[in-house]
Amino acid sequence: MNERRFTESLLFKALCVSLFTAIIIFILIFFKELLKPIALGILLWYLIKAFNGLIEKIKIRGKPLNPWIRRAIALLAIVGIIEGSIQILVANINQIITNYPTYLSTLNSMIVSLGNDLGLENITEDIKTKIGELNIEGFLKDMVTSTSTLVGNLFLVLIYTIFLLLEENSFVKKLSLVFNAPGQADKISYLMTQIYYSTNKYMTVKAFVSAATAILGYVVMVIVGVDFAFLWALLIFAMNFIPYVGSIISTLLPAIFSILQFGAFWPFAWVFGSIMIIHTIIGNYVEPKVMGKSLNLSPLVVLIALSFWGSVWGLLGMLLSVPFTSIMLITFAQFPSTRGIAIMLTENGDIEGLQLKE
Repeated sequence: MNERRFTESLLFKALCVSLFTAIIIFILIFFKELLKPIALGILLWYLIKAFNGLIEKIKIRGKPLNPWIRRAIALLAIVGIIEGSIQILVANINQIITNYPTYLSTLNSMIVSLGNDLGLENITEDIKTKIGELNIEGFLKDMVTSTSTLVGNLFLVLIYTIFLLLEENSFVKKLSLVFNAPGQADKISYLMTQIYYSTNKYMTVKAFVSAATAILGYVVMVIVGVDFAFLWALLIFAMNFIPYVGSIISTLLPAIFSILQFGAFWPFAWVFGSIMIIHTIIGNYVEPKVMGKSLNLSPLVVLIALSFWGSVWGLLGMLLSVPFTSIMLITFAQFPSTRGIAIMLTENGDIEGLQLKE
């Protein structure tokens, strides 16, 4: 009898979890256009908090700046960097569109020359035809349109960010009023603190290593003479936030572009090989030493999260997949009923450092 009740209870819990998961996925997909700006606003809030910590070290007459002045400076600086980067991105893509016929002619000449050397003239004509059907120019124009749309959404993201900053100080106080049970407010406050510090460390360290990778990649491309080196460096910085596939994509694109520009394979080998070596050294040696085991996420879980969030929210979901999974891990570690899930999300099964000490 007890075994039957246990089985029924287990099935009921599994049914509840499945139903809850289905509802969450439905909300994420159906309301994604509403939720994306909110997620970007939270991300911008994190960046402002991190930048605010750096400004706090600046003192005038021995005193730090007023907190709201620091936040305003951080907000203006980050928005200025984002806006400037977007403008550079759009200008560079438009320039690539303008020069595309020249690049295509260079590529066709290289294919014809290679075909003649190998005695494959008929095959080279087919390759040229297939390349002409790719409509890369149309893809680049769509990218400019999408980027311009992102600029339009930036104002809404700023609104969310400002309200998050206004709510920041009173949030813990409101939690205390909501959770009147002894210790509940402290537990929720601890949970929010853990999520903030873990995510903030990840974003800060990732920004540092991504900037280092982008700068070194920029130097390599300048030495080789690749056009639009700053654009590719900006791409390396952004794509480095996407686990596993981001580094490969951001390395392949400038390497492939170098073939279009030079009409030869040696620039591809130099650019791809050099930037991949930079990614390997920084990703496998520098980043782990700086990051440590603060996230402790299983590589398989990260890959699954990357696939899931990428299919739900596209590029933005891929960028936020690791912070979202880290938040799930920290939250699940706090409650006995979900600690088993938290253990499965970790790399080594250790969740002791994530739990609130009773």
